[in-house]
Parts: sequence; C-alpha cells; structure tokens
Amino acid sequence: MKDSYPRVSIILLNWNGWKDTIECLESLNRISYPNYDVMIVDNGSKDESVDAIKKYARAQIKVESKLLEPLRVDRHNIDVWELTKAESELGDKLGENFERLPPNRKMLILKNDKNYGFAEGCNIGIRYASKILAPDYILLLNNDTVVKSDFLEELINAIDNDEGIGFAGPMIYYYEMDGRRDIISVAGIELNMTKGTYHRLGALEVDEGQFKVVRTVDYLEGSCILIRREVLEKVGMLNPRYFAYWEEADLCIRGLRAGYRSVFVPSSKIWHKVSSSADSSVKLYYMTRNRLWFMRTHATKGQLLHFMIYFFAFQFWKTLAWFTMQKDAKKIVSFLRGAADGAIWSERF
Repeated sequence: MKDSYPRVSIILLNWNGWKDTIECLESLNRISYPNYDVMIVDNGSKDESVDAIKKYARAQIKVESKLLEPLRVDRHNIDVWELTKAESELGDKLGENFERLPPNRKMLILKNDKNYGFAEGCNIGIRYASKILAPDYILLLNNDTVVKSDFLEELINAIDNDEGIGFAGPMIYYYEMDGRRDIISVAGIELNMTKGTYHRLGALEVDEGQFKVVRTVDYLEGSCILIRREVLEKVGMLNPRYFAYWEEADLCIRGLRAGYRSVFVPSSKIWHKVSSSADSSVKLYYMTRNRLWFMRTHATKGQLLHFMIYFFAFQFWKTLAWFTMQKDAKKIVSFLRGAADGAIWSERF
C-alpha cells in the first residue's frame, strides 16, 4: 500500500431493508482502510428505514448478525448528514465538520423521492459523491453484504498501481449455506456472447484455495464493485434504462472498450445474503428484457444472429413450457413481456 491512501466513496442502496443495511454498516465501521466515506442512498423506502439507520448511528438500535461477533456496544455515535435528492442535485456542501471526522464517525444519507431502481439509484449517489467528495474510487456495495475488515485495502492494492484496471471485485461468499460460510457465490463472471449467458466462476464451490491470484474477468457482480472514477467520467455511469440486472455487465464492457479491465481479487472477501426474491416474476421480467438489450448493444452481428436463433428457436419455448408445467401464470406473463420489450425496442444505447 502506498503512503497516501486514495479516497473511496462507498455507496449503499437501501430499499425497505434497514436491518441488512445496519449490519453492513457495522461491518464497514470496522474496516482497516483509513480514507473512505459512506453514503446510504435510500431509494424511496416505504418502511422506517431512514429513522432506523439514524438510530443505528446513535447506537440506539441493536445490530443482529451471525458474522460480526462480538458486536461493539461501546462505540462512539456516528454523525449523520441528510440530503434529499433535490438538495443533492443542487450540490449542497457538507461543511468542514464532515471532512474533519474520521470515516467511521460519519455517514451521509441521501433520500430519493421514489424507487429509481438499482442503476439510477446508484447513479444519484455517484453524481453527488463525484461532485462534492471528489473520490479517486467509487465502491458500489449491496446493503445485504458483510465485509471482511481488510476487503477494501485488498481491492485498492490490486487496482491502484495499474491504470489499465478500471474495476475490481472481491471473492463473494454466501452469507450462509447449509450452516457454512465458505461456500462461494461468485469469483468473477465470464460471458458467452453467442448465447447471451454468463458463468459465475466458483459458484457453489467450497473455497479450498482454488482461487489464489488476481485475474481478469469479463465483468464483476454489482453487489461489490470498486470503480476508478475516471472510468465513469469517460464511459458514463450505470445505464438507468436497465433499472436492475445486467447493468454492471454493460458498464464493465463499456469500460473494457475504453481500455479498462475488470479484475477479480481473491484476497478481498465479503459475504452476501442472496436475495430471497431471486426467482420473483419482477426479476424474471428485467433479466429477460435486459439480456436482450445487452446483447443487441454489445454483440457483434454474428454473435447477435447466433443468440437470436438460440433464444427464440430454443430457449424461449423451453422456458415457456417450464412455467406452463408449473402453472405459474405470473411468470409466464413476466417472461413474455420481458422478451417482447427486449426484442421490439430498436434504439441501441
């Protein structure tokens, strides 16, 4: 690590999930990296999320965690700066007190007026952080994660001395699977551009040291991705049209075309509570639609022809038959809507 520590703005997107968020914040409160800011972007939550997060900052609420033991009960209060989306767009400053406090004694809550989705929700935080905090790096971190104390140092060590690296991501474990904490969720992702599919490296494997070296991958899962700020300035932020899913793949591929690689860093470790709604009809819609959008944007003509034949001549009917057998009308409708919206939209973006 260099003598000077690059500044990192950590952005957590919260939507009706304050219990997960405060556990994530508690893990961030213990990290060893000395130069970071934490911003919670509340994406129009309808529950008591904002009040609960502020109570956590005042040490008035108990954090329940299976990973963080023993929990700290003697910590100092965390000062909170609170902004609306409108105030953030005006570029309201945070003041000298914000800069004077150490990272684990301050946080910023940016309140959106509605749910803008993952992509634009994160973008709102990125825009404010880039303008006001001027970080060297942006870290997008899911609120339902718990981080190891040195995770950020390891990511910075891997990326900071190589200007050709634009994105870095950690080893991501399942928060808990069959009572274990060493089951890999993802160790980087590879794309198949003829089928429009992706392969989550290491998924469901027990970590036995098979991933030891930093290596280039096609893209990184958006649950934790460190991004060089200059990349965002050159290629743009997350595409808000995606709303959710495939937006991180789109960003990493745009970065690659501008000369920035994505690397997986096995020494950086986090644990992720994979969403309980992973098979929901809403996710099915966005995954189907956005997959088609991604391929139409990034595939070559030959790859796109192969994909369209594969998808509409084979996978489309197979998927439809499966949901029909399951008598799941909601998913049938979501899948058909996703395929139609993904296929008929003609604009490339």
